[in-house]
Amino acid sequence: MTGDGSPVIVAGLRSFIIHHSEFIIKRMCGIAGIIGKVPDIAARAERMSDMLVHRGPDNQGSQLWGAAGSCQTAFAHRRLSIIDLSEAGRQPMETSRGRYSIVYNGEIYNFLELRRRLPGLGFKLRTHTDTEVLLRLYQEHGPECLQMLRGMFAFAIRDNETGDVFIARDRLGIKPLYYHVSGDSFVFCSELRGLLASGLVPRVLDPVSLNSYLSFGAVQEPRTIVEGIRSLPPAHYMVITAAGEVRELTRYWKLPETQPMSSRAGVIEETAARLDESVKLHLIADVPLGAFLSGGIDSSAIVALMTKHASGWVKTFTVCFEEHEFSEHELARKVADKLQTHHAEIFLSEAEMVASLDEAIGDIDQPTIDGINTWVISRATKQAGITVALSGLGGDELFGGYPSFTRAARLHKYRAPLNWFNAAARARIARLTTTLMGDSLPGQKLSSTISAGGDLLSSYSSMRGLFSKASRENLLTSAQRSIAYGDYQIPAETLALIDNGSNNGHANGDIFNRISRYEMSLYMGNMLLRDTDAMSMASSLEVRVPLLDHKLVEWVYSLPGAMKTGRHPKQLLVEALGLKLPPEITDRRKMGFALPFERWLRTSLKPFVSDVLNDQDAVRCAGLNPGAVSVVVDSFAKGSRSTSWSRVWGLAVLVDWCRRHQVRIAE
Repeated sequence: MTGDGSPVIVAGLRSFIIHHSEFIIKRMCGIAGIIGKVPDIAARAERMSDMLVHRGPDNQGSQLWGAAGSCQTAFAHRRLSIIDLSEAGRQPMETSRGRYSIVYNGEIYNFLELRRRLPGLGFKLRTHTDTEVLLRLYQEHGPECLQMLRGMFAFAIRDNETGDVFIARDRLGIKPLYYHVSGDSFVFCSELRGLLASGLVPRVLDPVSLNSYLSFGAVQEPRTIVEGIRSLPPAHYMVITAAGEVRELTRYWKLPETQPMSSRAGVIEETAARLDESVKLHLIADVPLGAFLSGGIDSSAIVALMTKHASGWVKTFTVCFEEHEFSEHELARKVADKLQTHHAEIFLSEAEMVASLDEAIGDIDQPTIDGINTWVISRATKQAGITVALSGLGGDELFGGYPSFTRAARLHKYRAPLNWFNAAARARIARLTTTLMGDSLPGQKLSSTISAGGDLLSSYSSMRGLFSKASRENLLTSAQRSIAYGDYQIPAETLALIDNGSNNGHANGDIFNRISRYEMSLYMGNMLLRDTDAMSMASSLEVRVPLLDHKLVEWVYSLPGAMKTGRHPKQLLVEALGLKLPPEITDRRKMGFALPFERWLRTSLKPFVSDVLNDQDAVRCAGLNPGAVSVVVDSFAKGSRSTSWSRVWGLAVLVDWCRRHQVRIAE
């Protein structure tokens, strides 16, 4: 405990917000819907809603349009109350004359400003919710309303005259939205498991996504691990007809081009102003509010700005381990002392982790090698009485905190000489590299980069990769081996998203910003944000990410890479923060919040891995070769440098997920 040891003092902030926000009603939620000619549509929608109860345990609502035997629409909503517990914000919500109805999951942080504009447009508001503001804005402006929104969101709006449904997702993909299209229906949901509960989606493993998962440890959007289920891409909206047919898919936002800058002092001032504004906007809540504090630059920046704007004590949380090399509690404690927060250290033992393992893995919405760490800290934070937590997620991707910013750029310098050789010659050089470096992960990654010719995306992908092309081919069953995409597995749909909707694509532009785009798309979007949403909402905890406010992202991304680099990692963020952090925080090697899996997989987690990966039927159902899987497990057990813990864990999570949800590869 830091400071005078008093309880979490968000009461002052709470009173300030209530006084100045006219009793705003806000929420984090789960949404679901079915459109088309579907038997038992109401019962199917209810089953989907039941799968989302953890996302919104406070309330639920549903609505059905159309007559049985014809095209119908069903909406369902689960509510987690953040401000005000009244029924005024119940969803689905409709406009006063019943033309439009909405189900919505998210937070519109600038909705008070937007709300003030509506009476001038002739709207008489019946509630104090951001939901109604969003609904009215769509009524007035249609899809253009998305340009006005500042926040995280996924929502669906039905035009009750035409039967058309409009769905949209926020710019950075903070909130998820999945869908499935068949010949006579369109189904959408906040979670993939909810779609499976509808009974309208075949439980078939997507072979392209399987290869994608083995490449990166998470499936790359817009595909998912289940064949036929897609993720609505970030910064996109879609229009669906009353018959369940997709009429339009449109991108409404993209990252800006790099702009030349001359005054570093001006850049620092503007960055500081945008950081400050974003955190201030993210503090609106009428429930206990805290922050994850790792002892790193990003979370320290968030907490520092929180303490500036909060009228009382800010509560911070750090997870600690008996394995001190994984524990950041000492650094976090230094930051908490400096910022005078009410600090809680949550010690997690190996035995406690094992005891909750089945529950944690059961909350994974899609297979991932990450996520369990977020589940742990979210569960502990919720149990401490916190409903909203701010996170520093996004700082590494935006300000250049990962080793990839230097390593990939360094490898990129060798692109020209590598391309003097044809593909066959590069393959021979790659094999020689593997021989010289031995059977090690660095050797495998360098060999993969050489084979691909040293372009920036291949270099980045090799460093972020889980299994190399050769390893994937060994792991896949013979029926799946034809589905391989070179030295890094990125489906065409994903490449289109990385290209940012511009002519620049992934082959041109500022190298720093290109890596930033890869990190935001391939890693942050497909793993960190997805896992943060699923694993925090499993505990009914809302996690907010102020560093991904799109106004801040647009500004920082537009800066030349040289403006963001310096003596420290994330130099621009450190300077804009204006806070004298201890050098052991600003100068330390990137660590990140990770569980001691390397050690635990050799001890108490070993029975789980053995149970899952020794089930040969389950391994085959997941599209994998049991013999090759055994080789990976044995290699790790023997301490081979070629096999990291993440490879064993990744295989175990994949097979376990498929077994739990009865999803299998097509015969």
